[in-house]
Amino acid sequence: MKKFLLLLTSILLVSCQMFEPKKEGFAKFSKNKIEFKNNTIVLTSDYVKSDPENFKAKIEMIEGKPKFQNVALAELKKIQDKKVDFEIFVDENNVENYVFIYNCDYYKFDEHRAARVVQALSEQIKDEANSQDVRYKRIHGRYFFTPTSKVVKLKYLKAYKKEKKFQTEYIVASKTGGVGISISNLEDIDFESSVKRLASK
Repeated sequence: MKKFLLLLTSILLVSCQMFEPKKEGFAKFSKNKIEFKNNTIVLTSDYVKSDPENFKAKIEMIEGKPKFQNVALAELKKIQDKKVDFEIFVDENNVENYVFIYNCDYYKFDEHRAARVVQALSEQIKDEANSQDVRYKRIHGRYFFTPTSKVVKLKYLKAYKKEKKFQTEYIVASKTGGVGISISNLEDIDFESSVKRLASK
């Protein structure tokens, strides 16, 4: 009788668990499709479109990180100085995570030229870091080709004292034109799989 009651209790417990509402896990990793000039890149759902004035105002509100405020504002100015179409996407939970997507020149990459572009980009950003008085560390620079596009990637770290931020630059060259993507965040996310998907369209 005891065994029967124990079995009945365990069946009831399992049945109740089966009908409990499932908890939504990993909600912050849900996807967000961003459109730019007929190109689609997938970011996490926390990213929303911004504009230069709004972005600048939010960056200026960051407390205790004057070096990285200056870095972010310098990056915005660099994009604006290109005088090309661009869009800004900012993480609603942390303005220090942001993505710039912009039109850039179409490059006819071969392996030799791609390697030279990576090196030139690395030297340019190293010089910028020196002028910003922050440390620069190159994580990796590489290129990958798909049937429809050729992509250059430079990933690096900017640091000041104990603070650091990961940054990644992409140049995507395809028959439809060139797209530049500049990613800055604190969590070492570079959206490479999304860029590969974009380059394979």
